[in-house]
Amino acid sequence: MKHRIILAALLLATISLGVGCTTTVINPGTDTSATYRLGQLTAQEDKDIASVYAATEAAVDELGLSVIQKVKDELEANIVARDAQDKKIVIELVSLTKGTTEVKVKVASPDKAGRIYQTIHDKL
Repeated sequence: MKHRIILAALLLATISLGVGCTTTVINPGTDTSATYRLGQLTAQEDKDIASVYAATEAAVDELGLSVIQKVKDELEANIVARDAQDKKIVIELVSLTKGTTEVKVKVASPDKAGRIYQTIHDKL
């Protein structure tokens, strides 16, 4: 019984090491970076939420994603979309300060999340 508990603990530790986080530099030479962890890319933009929301709408349109839902107020915004493989993509914006917005891109692929975020960033 003691062996099973130890093996289970080792297995869980190994799995959690594999999940980890990846930091991706979006624009070399600038301070722009994003962290992808557990299916979510998180980054901050030094822009107000209205500007980031407009850039997000333009990026979603440029990437050809099918928008399912859009919700926005002065503190938060969500855009839910689907890609060509009908995979769900959720983009959440949170106004941290008047001039800083947190961007969260929830999608299973870190490459896809990075591409979406980079397109948003480029639109700013």
